[in-house]
Amino acid sequence: MPPCRLILHAGPHKTGTSAIQAVLRDQVFKAFHYPKAGQWPDGSHHNLVFTLVPELKRPDAEELEPAELLEQLRTELEGVSQRTLLISSEYLSKGCAARVVAFLVGHGIADPVGIRALLVERDLLSRAASLYNQAVKDPYVGETRSPDAWLEEEAASLRLEPILAELRAACTAVDVLPYEPAESLVQRVLMAAGAHQEELPKQVPWSNTSMSEPVLMALLEVNRTVADPEERLARGAKLFQALRPAFATSQSDIFCRKL
Repeated sequence: MPPCRLILHAGPHKTGTSAIQAVLRDQVFKAFHYPKAGQWPDGSHHNLVFTLVPELKRPDAEELEPAELLEQLRTELEGVSQRTLLISSEYLSKGCAARVVAFLVGHGIADPVGIRALLVERDLLSRAASLYNQAVKDPYVGETRSPDAWLEEEAASLRLEPILAELRAACTAVDVLPYEPAESLVQRVLMAAGAHQEELPKQVPWSNTSMSEPVLMALLEVNRTVADPEERLARGAKLFQALRPAFATSQSDIFCRKL
């Protein structure tokens, strides 16, 4: 089996990745193959990244050995006609793209020539608000800092330049797409990967939506008093039912004030 051309969709987090990955998981495209091996339930390739970069692994990740992942990829690729492989995970923007590329190239899965990365750029403050919201919502992260304290300590990690530099070192080319207009983002990313116009979904339901501010504030207090992720998850589910609307577009005005 000859090696495939490789495209890495590297996110980063909170740039429409969940909606993009859900479409990639559920639909077949002529121009590229989106492997099932290494997929997380939401359609991302987090398990592929966690297998190759175990220090990034979440506590709820599937245990998968590199040799097992390699065998799954080889078996799967024997039955596909597309010669381009698309891998999508936000964790590829966490400084590990070179290790993932080295594994895929080193084992003959990917061609070392012409490796592309796709990255989405979103307004920093808007992305920060969405990231903070996600950190509070995720029971395994269980963020307890106030919005301003979180932003002060995490601001440096939001910079796009280090992500670009790392991807440029690992890939032949890096294409940066704007997040806005968000309504067309999924279609634009798919087309950048090579999808045909007739394959584009007409409507894409957005997933992993941010919480409304009352739920955000209430769940922040839960995180400060409850350590167990399962209990946080249960408390959060009750809050989503009790406080309506439970979800809303993340608002950057959560910063610079006391919650």
